[in-house]
Amino acid sequence: MLQRIITGSILVILTAILIWVPGLHILFGIFIACLTTIAVWEYFRIVEPANTNILSITTLALVPLAVLLGLLHTLIIIHLFFILSFGLLSVIYIFNRTTSINKFVHAFFGLFYFGWVPSHLLILHKLPEGPGLITLFITAVALCDSGAYCAGKLLGKHALAPEISPNKTWEGSIGGIVFSAIGTFVLWILHKAIFTQFLPAQGIVFYLKWGIILAILSQFGDLLESRWKREAGIKDSGTIFPGHGGVLDRCDGMLFAFPFFFYLIKFL
Repeated sequence: MLQRIITGSILVILTAILIWVPGLHILFGIFIACLTTIAVWEYFRIVEPANTNILSITTLALVPLAVLLGLLHTLIIIHLFFILSFGLLSVIYIFNRTTSINKFVHAFFGLFYFGWVPSHLLILHKLPEGPGLITLFITAVALCDSGAYCAGKLLGKHALAPEISPNKTWEGSIGGIVFSAIGTFVLWILHKAIFTQFLPAQGIVFYLKWGIILAILSQFGDLLESRWKREAGIKDSGTIFPGHGGVLDRCDGMLFAFPFFFYLIKFL
């Protein structure tokens, strides 16, 4: 537990500095590109543990490029790169007889999930309200994860998805949602009392609503990774974060929830 707390605290401090200190936008982009490259490598270790192939190698090379394109702050460039990368992977699949449809699907999904999705984070970060929205997002997802862990340990009795992740419970899931809502409520109080120019200029309903929505969405991301690991017969995606596992273990909920947050924030 102590190791988990120390690692989590270091990650929080480092992330906060990169998000909020002016002039560190490029460093923030490099940081995200490094994390996602490690995450996609972990992903390929899970879905293709014995098969490093030309498609996975190509995706490993494309993912950091896709993420860093977010520094250009233009959605059309990100979408165009994604389309061209799909074309490249398709050509490799067509003409390389050592590939297979499963490897192609794994590669394409890896490019989407670990390249296209995180690139939007850099676009959002550059907007005037970006750091505040990212803070709201990370707070909601991280507290859901911590709340689900604590509530599950203390109160968990009814399995949520026993065939996918036997340790996850309904009590933990609800606890995660409650923790997330409380965390976003505290952010709203901080916005009204202290950080009036930094956090999103929205009412309490906005903060609570996204606390609940992001908590629910992030748990689907957690279950998605759990399904991958269950099929592969492994417990953690990696060991880079002591007490937390791999990058994918730490960021699974964020990767799943972020595109919903990015594209629905204007409408909800």
